[in-house]
Amino acid sequence: MEFTDLPTWVLSSAAVRSRQMLQAHLGASGANGYQFRCLSVLADRDGLSQTELGAAAALDPRDVTHTVRALEERGAVSRVKDPSHGRRQLVTLTAAGREEVSRLGDVMAEVQDRVFAGFTVAERATLLELLDRVGRAPGH
Repeated sequence: MEFTDLPTWVLSSAAVRSRQMLQAHLGASGANGYQFRCLSVLADRDGLSQTELGAAAALDPRDVTHTVRALEERGAVSRVKDPSHGRRQLVTLTAAGREEVSRLGDVMAEVQDRVFAGFTVAERATLLELLDRVGRAPGH
Protein backbone atom coordinates (compact mmCIF):
# COMPACT_ATOMS: atom_id res chain seq x y z
CA MET A 1 0.00 0.00 0.00
CA GLU A 2 1.28 3.46 -0.90
CA PHE A 3 1.04 6.23 1.65
CA THR A 4 -1.22 8.17 -0.73
CA ASP A 5 -3.79 5.38 -0.33
CA LEU A 6 -4.01 5.83 3.44
CA PRO A 7 -7.19 7.60 4.59
CA THR A 8 -5.21 9.51 7.22
CA TRP A 9 -2.85 10.83 4.55
CA VAL A 10 -5.69 11.85 2.25
CA LEU A 11 -7.52 13.54 5.14
CA SER A 12 -4.37 15.38 6.21
CA SER A 13 -3.66 16.56 2.65
CA ALA A 14 -7.23 17.79 2.25
CA ALA A 15 -7.01 19.60 5.60
CA VAL A 16 -3.80 21.36 4.58
CA ARG A 17 -5.33 22.48 1.26
CA SER A 18 -8.55 23.74 2.84
CA ARG A 19 -6.67 25.50 5.66
CA GLN A 20 -4.41 27.30 3.19
CA MET A 21 -7.41 28.48 1.19
CA LEU A 22 -9.25 29.51 4.35
CA GLN A 23 -6.29 31.49 5.70
CA ALA A 24 -5.73 33.20 2.35
CA HIS A 25 -9.34 34.33 2.03
CA LEU A 26 -9.69 35.41 5.64
CA GLY A 27 -6.34 37.21 5.46
CA ALA A 28 -7.43 39.07 2.33
CA SER A 29 -10.51 40.13 4.28
CA GLY A 30 -8.42 41.48 7.16
CA ALA A 31 -9.20 38.69 9.61
CA ASN A 32 -7.88 35.36 10.80
CA GLY A 33 -9.44 32.08 11.86
CA TYR A 34 -9.34 32.86 15.58
CA GLN A 35 -11.14 36.13 15.00
CA PHE A 36 -13.79 34.48 12.85
CA ARG A 37 -14.33 31.79 15.47
CA CYS A 38 -14.76 34.31 18.28
CA LEU A 39 -17.06 36.54 16.25
CA SER A 40 -19.23 33.64 15.13
CA VAL A 41 -19.57 32.37 18.71
CA LEU A 42 -20.51 35.84 19.92
CA ALA A 43 -23.08 36.18 17.13
CA ASP A 44 -24.88 33.19 18.65
CA ARG A 45 -24.17 33.82 22.36
CA ASP A 46 -23.27 37.44 23.02
CA GLY A 47 -22.05 38.60 26.41
CA LEU A 48 -19.70 35.74 27.28
CA SER A 49 -16.73 35.92 29.60
CA GLN A 50 -13.38 35.44 27.87
CA THR A 51 -13.15 32.00 29.49
CA GLU A 52 -16.55 31.01 28.13
CA LEU A 53 -15.70 32.46 24.73
CA GLY A 54 -12.44 30.52 24.60
CA ALA A 55 -14.15 27.26 25.47
CA ALA A 56 -16.89 27.81 22.89
CA ALA A 57 -14.37 28.82 20.18
CA ALA A 58 -11.95 26.01 21.16
CA LEU A 59 -9.11 28.44 21.81
CA ASP A 60 -6.33 28.60 24.37
CA PRO A 61 -6.92 31.34 26.97
CA ARG A 62 -3.85 33.29 25.80
CA ASP A 63 -5.11 33.20 22.20
CA VAL A 64 -8.51 34.45 23.35
CA THR A 65 -6.92 37.40 25.13
CA HIS A 66 -4.92 38.44 22.04
CA THR A 67 -7.87 37.86 19.73
CA VAL A 68 -10.35 39.81 21.84
CA ARG A 69 -7.85 42.66 22.19
CA ALA A 70 -7.39 42.81 18.40
CA LEU A 71 -11.14 42.70 17.81
CA GLU A 72 -11.66 45.41 20.42
CA GLU A 73 -9.04 47.64 18.77
CA ARG A 74 -10.96 47.27 15.48
CA GLY A 75 -14.22 48.15 17.20
CA ALA A 76 -15.79 44.73 16.57
CA VAL A 77 -16.26 43.83 20.24
CA SER A 78 -16.44 45.60 23.56
CA ARG A 79 -15.65 44.39 27.04
CA VAL A 80 -17.65 45.40 30.08
CA LYS A 81 -17.37 44.36 33.71
CA ASP A 82 -19.73 41.59 34.70
CA PRO A 83 -22.05 43.11 37.32
CA SER A 84 -22.34 39.75 39.08
CA HIS A 85 -18.58 39.08 39.19
CA GLY A 86 -16.22 41.96 39.89
CA ARG A 87 -13.12 40.66 38.15
CA ARG A 88 -14.73 39.11 35.09
CA GLN A 89 -15.33 40.96 31.85
CA LEU A 90 -18.05 40.13 29.35
CA VAL A 91 -17.36 40.31 25.63
CA THR A 92 -20.11 41.59 23.36
CA LEU A 93 -20.38 42.32 19.66
CA THR A 94 -20.67 45.92 18.57
CA ALA A 95 -22.68 47.02 15.53
CA ALA A 96 -19.41 46.94 13.56
CA GLY A 97 -18.80 43.43 14.87
CA ARG A 98 -22.20 42.25 13.64
CA GLU A 99 -21.38 43.69 10.20
CA GLU A 100 -18.04 41.88 10.27
CA VAL A 101 -19.73 38.58 11.18
CA SER A 102 -21.95 38.98 8.14
CA ARG A 103 -19.05 39.95 5.85
CA LEU A 104 -16.85 37.10 7.07
CA GLY A 105 -19.79 34.70 6.78
CA ASP A 106 -19.86 35.53 3.07
CA VAL A 107 -16.11 34.89 2.86
CA MET A 108 -16.52 31.55 4.62
CA ALA A 109 -19.37 30.55 2.29
CA GLU A 110 -17.16 31.31 -0.70
CA VAL A 111 -14.34 29.21 0.74
CA GLN A 112 -16.72 26.30 1.34
CA ASP A 113 -17.93 26.56 -2.25
CA ARG A 114 -14.37 26.58 -3.60
CA VAL A 115 -13.06 23.75 -1.43
CA PHE A 116 -16.09 21.55 -2.09
CA ALA A 117 -16.88 22.67 -5.64
CA GLY A 118 -16.95 19.09 -6.94
CA PHE A 119 -19.52 17.94 -4.38
CA THR A 120 -23.28 17.96 -4.46
CA VAL A 121 -25.18 19.29 -1.45
CA ALA A 122 -25.93 15.70 -0.40
CA GLU A 123 -22.26 14.69 -0.76
CA ARG A 124 -21.19 17.66 1.37
CA ALA A 125 -23.67 16.63 4.07
CA THR A 126 -22.41 13.03 3.97
CA LEU A 127 -18.78 14.16 4.12
CA LEU A 128 -19.52 16.43 7.07
CA GLU A 129 -21.27 13.61 8.91
CA LEU A 130 -18.39 11.21 8.28
CA LEU A 131 -15.72 13.72 9.29
CA ASP A 132 -17.67 14.53 12.44
CA ARG A 133 -17.64 10.83 13.30
CA VAL A 134 -13.88 10.67 12.74
CA GLY A 135 -13.42 13.72 14.96
CA ARG A 136 -15.54 12.27 17.75
CA ALA A 137 -14.20 8.71 17.61
CA PRO A 138 -12.51 7.54 20.80
CA GLY A 139 -8.76 7.38 20.39
CA HIS A 140 -5.56 6.93 22.27
